[in-house]
Amino acid sequence: MNPDRAIGFVLTVSLVAVLLLGVWLLRGAHRDTAIPAPIATEPPQPTLAPTATPPVLAPPPAANGYRLAGTVVGDLAYAIIEDPRGANQLYRVGQVVPGLGELTAIEADRITLSGSDGSFVLQLAPAAPSTPTPLPTILRRAESASAPTPARRLPADQSTSESSP
Repeated sequence: MNPDRAIGFVLTVSLVAVLLLGVWLLRGAHRDTAIPAPIATEPPQPTLAPTATPPVLAPPPAANGYRLAGTVVGDLAYAIIEDPRGANQLYRVGQVVPGLGELTAIEADRITLSGSDGSFVLQLAPAAPSTPTPLPTILRRAESASAPTPARRLPADQSTSESSP
């Protein structure tokens, strides 16, 4: 067999193998993210009175220290929640956030959680500054800027007469 044909054959087989592997991986990724539709066991019963949604309350005291760091809204929605220790965790609707309750809705700038105290909203909040400027440095700069500058001495005038040796 010609060496050029052998190299071409090996490259073709390698390319086909890589393409098949890519297709297999993509199909597996789509299979993992597919959420099955709920199966209806009985038709919904008509209600006579309209159902009121529970009022959305301010966050309970247990939510202190938690921060909504970000959201992703699209085909799939995610919320990034920072706990009091500073660790970030990714959550989807229906998951339980430890210490807060079940995540019921995700919007662009807020999430709704349902806990033992009822429903409440967490708004998107910026992170705290990581390196605050220490106060003594600021004071030292202010003191040095306000301190008087010493007067410059002018050089002494030289005499116009010359001395002989």
